[in-house]
Amino acid sequence: MIVKPRPAAAKATSPAAPEAAILAMPTLANVPRISLSRAGRIALPALVVAACAALMPASEALAQAPAPAAAPAAGATRDFAAERKAIGDSRAWTNYRFAAAEHECYGKFFVNRCIDKAKEIQREELQVLRKRELEVGEAERAHRAAERDREQALRRAEYEASQPKRAASEQSSREAFEKKQQEQQLRDAQRQGEAPQRAANAQAYQQKQSDFDARMKEAQQKGAEQAQQREENAKAYEAKQRELEQRQKELEERRAKAKEQQGQASAPRPFGF
Repeated sequence: MIVKPRPAAAKATSPAAPEAAILAMPTLANVPRISLSRAGRIALPALVVAACAALMPASEALAQAPAPAAAPAAGATRDFAAERKAIGDSRAWTNYRFAAAEHECYGKFFVNRCIDKAKEIQREELQVLRKRELEVGEAERAHRAAERDREQALRRAEYEASQPKRAASEQSSREAFEKKQQEQQLRDAQRQGEAPQRAANAQAYQQKQSDFDARMKEAQQKGAEQAQQREENAKAYEAKQRELEQRQKELEERRAKAKEQQGQASAPRPFGF
C-alpha cells in the first residue's frame, strides 16, 4: 500500500516556509527514525505510516510557528551555544524530513521529480539555516571583540587612574635613590679626606710594630744570654762545691792523721824512749 503525503505535510515542506518556522523546528528526541535500508523499502507501508504520523504534528507546528524572538537588548548576554544547538537541531530535522520525503517519493510515479523537489526544499531550508549560522557566528565574534575592547578600556582606565600614584611612587623612589647616592658621595669624600691620617696612623703602627719586634728580639737575645750565664754560674757553683768538698775531705784526713799522730806521742813508752 502506498500512502501519499497529506496536505499539511506538503505545506510544511514547501519552499514558502518562513525562516521563523525553520528555526523553530522541534528537535529529534521524540521523532522515530526511518531506516532507508533495503529491508526498510520492503516494509514500506508500515514505515510510511509511521513517518506521516510523526510528521503531521511537526508540520502543523511549522505552519503555525511564531516569529523568532527579538534580539537581546543592549547589554544583555546572548547564549550563542544554545543558538548554535538550535540551528544544529533544525538542520538535523530538515535532513530527517528530506529522508522521509525521499522515502515517500519511491511510491510515486515521478520519482526523480519528487526527489528533486524534496532536495530543493532541503536546499532552501539549509541555506536559511546556514545564513542564520553565519549571523550567529558574526554576532559572537562581534560580542567577543566588544568584550575585548571593554576589557582593554577597563585596563587602560585603571592604568590611567593609577598613573598619579605610580608617578608619586616613582618620584619617591627616585628621591630616595638620589639621597642614598649623595650620602655615599659624602662618605667617599670623608674617606678620601681621612686617607692621609689613616696613612700616618698606619705608618705609626708599623713603626710601633717594628720597635716592638726589635725589643722582642733584644729581650729574647738577653734572655738567651742570661740563661747561658745562669748555666755557667751553675757549673761554677758545682765546681766550687766539689772543690769545697775536696778541701773538706782533705782537712778531715789531715785532722785524722794529726790526731792519730798525737795519740801515738802521748802513749807511755815501756822503755822510756
